[in-house]
Amino acid sequence: MGDSITKGVVLTSDNNYSVLEDNFVGLLSKHNDIEIDNLGKFGCTISFAHHIIDHYPEKISSSAYTILEYGGNDCDFYWKRIASDPSGDHHPKTTLEEFRREFVKLIGKIRALGSQPIILSLPPIESKDYFDFFSRKMNDEQRDNILGWMGGEVEAISRWHDSYNQVLFGVAGETSTPILDITAPFSNHSEGWRTLLCHDGIHPNSEGHRLIASSIMAATRFDKAV
Repeated sequence: MGDSITKGVVLTSDNNYSVLEDNFVGLLSKHNDIEIDNLGKFGCTISFAHHIIDHYPEKISSSAYTILEYGGNDCDFYWKRIASDPSGDHHPKTTLEEFRREFVKLIGKIRALGSQPIILSLPPIESKDYFDFFSRKMNDEQRDNILGWMGGEVEAISRWHDSYNQVLFGVAGETSTPILDITAPFSNHSEGWRTLLCHDGIHPNSEGHRLIASSIMAATRFDKAV
């Protein structure tokens, strides 16, 4: 369960989104010869994840494990609103506290259905690339408004994104839920983690998906004997 990263969405060179066939879920299934239901949804936030569980209770209850990958959309802001009203009161799609609270509830729902929840941490994002991508159709004034709202520092985007990642590690400890850390493998990549992302700065590319799959396989066994 997750958002577009779990779905396997990548950005093509002509700024269109497509689903990568060899995404990390597909690679895990192929190389371990196990059946995995991919319930990833483009743009999904933690609140919508509850609807997915309610819609697919049989898939959850029949699965030994349920991997959860959320936070990338939750921490995002409504940038067009900020661009047009930088002095307004703006909030992310999901506040930090709401994100923590709803993630705990999600874990409880999955356990109640008889599946073992596993949290997947977030890959890092490239702030400047992401800013350039979402503001590519804005004029200079709108871009300046957003930069001013962020205190003139585009890296504020990645720091805010990381605060949601830290919530995931906190929830893992609070609820005694296993967490698979893919953040560190990205950050420690020999060629730099930017090479593992699409040019929008947020979606892992094919190499990124291979790294996620290999990191998960290195951390634990996913096979029919478990």
